[in-house]
Amino acid sequence: MKKTKNVNIVQTVIRLLLVALGAITFIIFAFPLRLRIINAGNLFGFVVAAVLICTGIFLPKIKELIKKICTKKSGKGILIGLLCIIIAGMVLFFGTLGTIISAGITDADTQQTVIVLGCKVRGTKPGVLLLQRTQAAADYLKEHPTAVAILSGGQGKDEQISEAQCMYNIMIDEGIDPSRIYIEDKSTSTDENIAFSKKIIEDNDLSNDIAVSTSNFHQKRARIICKKNGLNAASISCPTSKYYEPTYYVREVFGVWVQWLEYI
Repeated sequence: MKKTKNVNIVQTVIRLLLVALGAITFIIFAFPLRLRIINAGNLFGFVVAAVLICTGIFLPKIKELIKKICTKKSGKGILIGLLCIIIAGMVLFFGTLGTIISAGITDADTQQTVIVLGCKVRGTKPGVLLLQRTQAAADYLKEHPTAVAILSGGQGKDEQISEAQCMYNIMIDEGIDPSRIYIEDKSTSTDENIAFSKKIIEDNDLSNDIAVSTSNFHQKRARIICKKNGLNAASISCPTSKYYEPTYYVREVFGVWVQWLEYI
């Protein structure tokens, strides 16, 4: 009787922990919604949160279901196969995440051409990420007087000016000579950012020794796309707010997988 009671206590604690972990996960991935940021990252986070919460609530029934499956002839094989798939998926996910984090370390030093990747413009004002990327590139150009920058980003339907123009305004305010700035204002994706910037490099006989200025979570995907375009890129990385890192990093895992599939 005492043993059964102890088992029930342990099970209750596990259920509460799962529900609490699910609630915390939901809050973490819901935080970017306050800035209307919704993408594959926080959607995946909501799914994980729902699974954790449901597992905590229905744990006894799940255990009963597993026992029933195990009594069937092929039941254990099915469960083992499912477990292997889950483990393989987690290894792939966290392995990819590790490469994304590693690529986000700034290693640019002697590169003479900097491609700055655009992102959200709010009216005519830069979003936080765009401002960080542009200022990081401006700082690099100040430290490397012979380097030039390609500002890459088109104009979205809800933007009053192109991302490239917004970055140009920041660069001028930072004291960068306009002769060191090239504008690419037609791109609508990271793939186009790199492809159109490469065309500018070729047309203007700029150095192929490039660095990409973008957010830390974005560097891995940018490097893959650069490689697809025959460019080897170093990183000028900008930190991301801790509140938004989980959403953006998870999103990039899926983005990197898509790029790998396209690269194949």
